[in-house]
Amino acid sequence: MRMKKLFNLRPILFIAISMCCGIATTYFFMRDKTVWGIFFAVTFALGLALFLFVFSRGIRFRVNLIFTCVFLLFYAIGGVNVFATLYTYDIANLNGGYYGVTARVEQVNYTDTGTKLILSDASISGKLTGEIKYKIALYVYGENSIGIGDDVKFSAYLYDKDYVYEDRFNATDVERGIKYTASVGTNEIAVTGNSLTIFERVNLFIRDNLKQGLDDDGFSVCYAMLTGNSSFMDSDLLSAYRTAGVAHVFAVSGLHIGFLAAVLTFLFKRIRINPYLKTVIITIVLLFYSGVCSFTASSLRATVMTTVALFAQANGKRYDGLSSVALSAIIILLYSPIQMLCVGFQLSFVVVIGIILLSRPISKALKFLPKKLADSLGVVFSAQVFSVPVSLMHFGKFSYIAVMANLIFVPFVSVLFTSTLVAVLVGGVFGIAEITLFPLIYVFRIVNSCILVLDYDFFMIGGITVGGAVITYFAVAIIFSGLMRINGKRKLITSLVLSLICVANVLTLEISEKNRVKMYISGSDSVSATLIVAPNENMLVVSDTAHVFSMSGLARISNSSGEKVIDKLVFMGGYSVDMQVFITKLYSVYEVRSVLYYGERDENMEEVIEHAFGKITFNNIVDGVTFPSKSFKFEFSLNGNVITGRVCNKNVAIFSSFNKTEPELSRFSGEYDIMVACDRADGIISLFKPAHGISYKYSSIYENAQSNGNLTVKLN
Repeated sequence: MRMKKLFNLRPILFIAISMCCGIATTYFFMRDKTVWGIFFAVTFALGLALFLFVFSRGIRFRVNLIFTCVFLLFYAIGGVNVFATLYTYDIANLNGGYYGVTARVEQVNYTDTGTKLILSDASISGKLTGEIKYKIALYVYGENSIGIGDDVKFSAYLYDKDYVYEDRFNATDVERGIKYTASVGTNEIAVTGNSLTIFERVNLFIRDNLKQGLDDDGFSVCYAMLTGNSSFMDSDLLSAYRTAGVAHVFAVSGLHIGFLAAVLTFLFKRIRINPYLKTVIITIVLLFYSGVCSFTASSLRATVMTTVALFAQANGKRYDGLSSVALSAIIILLYSPIQMLCVGFQLSFVVVIGIILLSRPISKALKFLPKKLADSLGVVFSAQVFSVPVSLMHFGKFSYIAVMANLIFVPFVSVLFTSTLVAVLVGGVFGIAEITLFPLIYVFRIVNSCILVLDYDFFMIGGITVGGAVITYFAVAIIFSGLMRINGKRKLITSLVLSLICVANVLTLEISEKNRVKMYISGSDSVSATLIVAPNENMLVVSDTAHVFSMSGLARISNSSGEKVIDKLVFMGGYSVDMQVFITKLYSVYEVRSVLYYGERDENMEEVIEHAFGKITFNNIVDGVTFPSKSFKFEFSLNGNVITGRVCNKNVAIFSSFNKTEPELSRFSGEYDIMVACDRADGIISLFKPAHGISYKYSSIYENAQSNGNLTVKLN
């Protein structure tokens, strides 16, 4: 059988696959995941051998030998690039120290306690002096008016970041070049000047005019939709969009770039212009818009694909979607190989590939429906099919209502995106943003109300471990798509065999994972809590809450872990919210069987909660008394502000937020395998030096445990 009879040779596609294999091989070896490193190396080698020696005949052998050398070259390029990126990131440590810093503010994120700044173009003075290559994440506590483009000056202790944090690859920070962290008070930082790039000026122009013309929720959603920056959105609102499966409208991608390209193409139809010049102009506009959105992987991918499609159309050539996707991947990965390890890149590409491969077969299977509806369902279903395993790997969940939500939402967003962009540009240029954006206030109120009206967590499926099954899953999807030229009987048998392997793999992993003990750690300015899950029992430890709080973090834990019932709900001493209020909100996520709390018994509170929610067992515990539990041996210390115990032969300590002093902390002795802390986490963890020190919230050393979702620690 010749290769051309199995599938068409797309050189660009195979070059992209070769580069991805090289990146994956090197990454897994550098992470000491040798089995996976060997798997990708062997798979690539076998693929090349089959290509060169089995599917090549006669004169074609020479041509394929050239292709083989090209594929090997790009495999090596991918591997060398990711090695160089991680190696240079690793050796850029400052090894701690107090430095004077001058830098430029590249990004600003607002929190309840202050501001997180991303600083670039930094110079330091101290143990080392000069410019530094990487960026600094600076936390400024207290109110301030620091903005994008400001030149700032301060002195602080700089801590190094590693590319692995708690066995999780820190892909986002590595890709963005954020290597150092520091924290200062508002009065410890000075603004010495301001300089904005053209992209930042346009971004701020959009932001300021949206603020002027819309209310808070409308502004935050609209700004996220136009620029991809969702940092202004309320956490509950953003969580609702995510669980509804439509948060992709906040990642500037093919949806947005396609709308903009369609509008520009329509406008150019009215003007007689050379088709190549028209394509160049549209490409420049799309690249500029991508720059306004910080050149994200999704926006660059969509821009490259759209440009290829426009040039193919101008040249009268047939557009090949897979080659276009592959070309965009090559361009992005040559510039930043770490992108391949980022969830945004992965979701962006698998969704587009899914649409290219499966939308037509699904539409044909639905031919009994009206054509437009069948085509729309084909696009939405194909995107969902390919995105499910990636969502499970990174978020531990996916929404099965997302198909219906997107079927309704995406066509509406196409109109809303275009009209909003026109309204803010016209309103900003002529100084009438309040007028041009006024109708959109009510449109976004309706949209947000529709998103918030349902509890989409009900439609989430989580707690499934996919592991290596993702490979056979995608293999089945590719065979079903018809990309490979396999006849009906072979196609059916191959799909069934691979499906059985996939299911068996998932079941094996599920059985293995169900017998594991895990800690899920969720920290924010709203709620800080740790869920410990054993095969026969779980325990949710509430370390700290604000007076106004959100359950979004605990909802993500529920979806990731698959837990819907809490066997033991533990309230640590010093929590700042009424237990009755907390349990009332918690019941939107979990059912609670028993409550353990520090201090004297409150029978009135217990009676009110039981009356509202049914039978709940209450236990009031004092320091030194072991919790009543089948799986966990814990006890309160320091007036209920610390719990200590053993899980899976590991010493565990969990701290609440309170004013800790070294004399008090010195009561604790011995070594801790795992320590979780709130305020002053850096000081506490440095004092005890546990094997794993985890901060619920930001501390100078330890990354916010929820910065990439909920942190999961496996204890056995």
